[in-house]
Amino acid sequence: MIVQVCTQERPLSNHRRDRRSALAAALAVVGAAIPAATVLARPSVVGKAGFLASWWPAVVVAALLAAAAAWLTVRLRLQAARRRERELEDLVERRTRELLSLSRLTETINSAVRLEEVLEHVWESFRGLVPYNRIGFAEYDTERDSVRAVWARSDASEIRIAEGYEAPLASTSLGRILDTGKPRIIGDLVAYLGRHPSSESTRFVVEEGMRSSLTVPLEAMGTRIGFLFFSSQQANVYSADHVQLLESLSGQLSLAIEKSRLYDRLLETTRELEEANRRLEHAAATDALTGIANRRVFDERLESEWRRCQRNRQPLSVVMIDIDHFKPFNDRHGHTAGDGCLRAVAGSLSESFGRATDLVARYGGEEFAVILSEAPHDQALERAEDLRRRVAALELPEVPAEIRVTLSAGVATVVPDERSTAGDLLRCADSALYTAKREGRNRVLSHPCGG
Repeated sequence: MIVQVCTQERPLSNHRRDRRSALAAALAVVGAAIPAATVLARPSVVGKAGFLASWWPAVVVAALLAAAAAWLTVRLRLQAARRRERELEDLVERRTRELLSLSRLTETINSAVRLEEVLEHVWESFRGLVPYNRIGFAEYDTERDSVRAVWARSDASEIRIAEGYEAPLASTSLGRILDTGKPRIIGDLVAYLGRHPSSESTRFVVEEGMRSSLTVPLEAMGTRIGFLFFSSQQANVYSADHVQLLESLSGQLSLAIEKSRLYDRLLETTRELEEANRRLEHAAATDALTGIANRRVFDERLESEWRRCQRNRQPLSVVMIDIDHFKPFNDRHGHTAGDGCLRAVAGSLSESFGRATDLVARYGGEEFAVILSEAPHDQALERAEDLRRRVAALELPEVPAEIRVTLSAGVATVVPDERSTAGDLLRCADSALYTAKREGRNRVLSHPCGG
């Protein structure tokens, strides 16, 4: 009976396979050496008389030679196997480092919020992966069908393609890269410029000292974003490995850049809205003709300063001002001259009452009002008199030189308490103003006020 046993051979490692191969080669050498020794020892070769004496030494020598050859073959093959194992270990270790580096890099890039932060991370972090002396980012404008430089960093002393540089896509060679989605290597930029002398962007990077480039198209969620340009001061430094690496990263880079671009646009829109709101608030709080505060702001500020001075038990003064004979002046010299007069008086007000805590406002028509927080009565009277003198000295270009503008003012001061209100203070100042007008105008008067 014949029993057949089937076994399945396990896959061998490279090292075990090389050792088997070396052993087989050694056995083959020995197997070939023994017949050769037999041939050398045949009687026809050495003669019958010396056959017995010469046969065994020849076999021994042949066997020793075969063993030496087999040992050398095995040693060489084992050395080659060990070398291949070391190369494989080095490759695995290098790939592992690269994967870890890419993982950290991707995490860092994704953690950035602003576009400039993302690109700065690329500039700082890619040096161990790709050779470069310059990196630039240009975004693709779908509406204008153009490419615009947004950011660049370079080891060169001058960056020729600065932010804002723009070129139609049709005037460049980037359209094909964008269509194919494949990176492009230019190994010799000088030679490329010689073949394409009209390429302004190539001429600029060559003037920066760059000699080779790797252009990577960026696309996220079906949207064409733009390009990353890696450039080196050495020619022919980029290879298919660099292309493969950047292709594997382009998706993450594209998403990070697109996210940061959207965030920057959101910030810009927010800033524009805030600025628009500030302008609206300023317009709502400012008299359009004179540029000082309007009546609404005056009323709000008077109430708030009243409460503050009441808490701190500090004096609060109000000055009410009216331009003398303004209606006849306006009728005689026209509205242009009248408007110029109002603006000139408002300017003098701002000069006389210039403390940060003072508020100058147009109260209505030709009437103005001032709030002086924590200002005693004498100080308020003195500054109101300074205003009267300034206005009397005004020269208005729209009217004859002999025409002078004057004003009347009423001053009231009180230390706020619970027995009175801000309206009481305002009425006291208004009463003093009308007394000054009745007594001949062009003067400053005060009125007693309770408190």
